Amino acid sequence: MCVRMVSLSITPKELIELLIGEIDGDVIHHDYHEIGENMGFGNIVLEKCYTRTKHLEVIIIHTENIEGVTNATMITSTSLEDRALELDWEVADDPMNELMEIVDRYMIDEKEIE
Repeated sequence: MCVRMVSLSITPKELIELLIGEIDGDVIHHDYHEIGENMGFGNIVLEKCYTRTKHLEVIIIHTENIEGVTNATMITSTSLEDRALELDWEVADDPMNELMEIVDRYMIDEKEIE
């Protein structure tokens, strides 16, 4: 499992729309709740199959900009059925690397959680 917290220069709504458009996976759930002009919070859950390693990855993002700047917590994890597989750590980081490439041009700050 990989977890990163990032601050971004786009709104939570724009982030959710960006990820839905850029990630080639199944959107399991997404929501956005506007609580003011250009202010709100939302979530997106995706499932993506990585053919190189033949495993499913779950991608979960929570994002909000209640205090002015957009913050996003991004979590990637191998699906439970694939937990028994011994994965190369570099390969296991592929989903997070893909997310980071998508949000890189909007990133203000980044924090990796261990």
